[in-house]
Amino acid sequence: MAAFPFVETLGAATALFLSILILSAVGRQATRKSFQKRALLFTIALLISATVSNILITIYLKQPATTDLVALAGVLVFSKKIQGTFDLLFAITIGVFVLATANPEIDSFRSFGKYMRTQFPNSFVFYVFVQVLAIATVWVADPTVTGLTTQAVRFEFPPTFLFMLGLASATLLLYIPFVLLSYVKRVHARPTVIRDVYMIILGVSGYTVSEFVVEVILPFYAIDVRALGFIVEMALVGLVAYAVRERGFLEDLLVPQAEADLNTAPAFELRRGLTYLVLEETPAHSFDIFRDLVTHGAQGLCITRKPPKMVTQEYGLEKTPILWLSRVANQKNCVRPSPPENVAMAVEHFISVGQDSVVLLDGFEYLVAHNDFPSILALVHDLNENVSIQDSILLIPLDPRALNEREFALVKREVRLIEPPSGPKLVPRVEVEVAKAGRKSR
Repeated sequence: MAAFPFVETLGAATALFLSILILSAVGRQATRKSFQKRALLFTIALLISATVSNILITIYLKQPATTDLVALAGVLVFSKKIQGTFDLLFAITIGVFVLATANPEIDSFRSFGKYMRTQFPNSFVFYVFVQVLAIATVWVADPTVTGLTTQAVRFEFPPTFLFMLGLASATLLLYIPFVLLSYVKRVHARPTVIRDVYMIILGVSGYTVSEFVVEVILPFYAIDVRALGFIVEMALVGLVAYAVRERGFLEDLLVPQAEADLNTAPAFELRRGLTYLVLEETPAHSFDIFRDLVTHGAQGLCITRKPPKMVTQEYGLEKTPILWLSRVANQKNCVRPSPPENVAMAVEHFISVGQDSVVLLDGFEYLVAHNDFPSILALVHDLNENVSIQDSILLIPLDPRALNEREFALVKREVRLIEPPSGPKLVPRVEVEVAKAGRKSR
């Protein structure tokens, strides 16, 4: 046989490079959807394994020492089974990824298990059953290989093999769009989110069709374009990775909207482009300021340690997006305290798309408890700069007794201070910027 062709080498190497590039990009992605991210990473790892295995098998087949046609046919069949197995495992993991995308409460293996128990039976169970049955069929049914002496290698697949692979592919092509489009309809997604969903559908469906054509249909006619197929398929997977960048899906959750636009004069006047540290034991005064601003035309985002239902009931915030800062809650509108980039991403996205935006970040002490202080200080630095650039307002209630003197001094340098209009002072006398209502009460 001839030496390993340059075109096949280049195609396989390009596909491998693209897959590693995508894997690296997804791995660096800062996202609250950690379970979804891990599912996508595992999916890409499967594709890398498929590419590497095909490269190694193809190199082996091109060696001139291979003269036993029976053994050669066995290796070719084995390579098809390996590829088919990886493809069907890809279908299962991408199904997990899509299920987590359409059900934001699935953000960990535990919540995934809980969903499967409480929603059993469901369409995902049938979907996985078909893929597993197809994997079993791949290893039981052997295709026939001809044309080894003419170098025009042709594969003839048994009817059972073709039926199960066709059923598995059709199931994927129906299941993925159904789940994602149902999700879009259910949440009344914005146009940008709908665009991202269609990109996922295109990437997954395109990969499935391409793989069926390259690995099943064309080999029947003794046509081998796997090198080109690898590149096309990895480009389609890259499309999926691009579509699930966190900002696209944040747009669905954090829709800027003023709570009201009252004709009365606001009780509090704060300069825009600044971060305010409200010195108080409980965030009552911060919520008063926040509610006053969002009911007078400002578009607000509330990130709080309080359950969102409690905030809605207590302050009447029905339109304002509320994120629950929690490490254990599984609701859609939850943000985990660690890493701090979770909070940064939500705030930065909101103030970049909102107008006259104001953000209440209640839970500074909680963030410090679940991260090291330098990372939280860096978070304050970044948010302060973004607030200034976007001409927004950031309110951070804080009991300064939760920090030592040095830590409080470092935070204080980045912000303006506000003390509640009444109650005992929590720190020695400092420069204070008080809203009009606060000054009048004194």
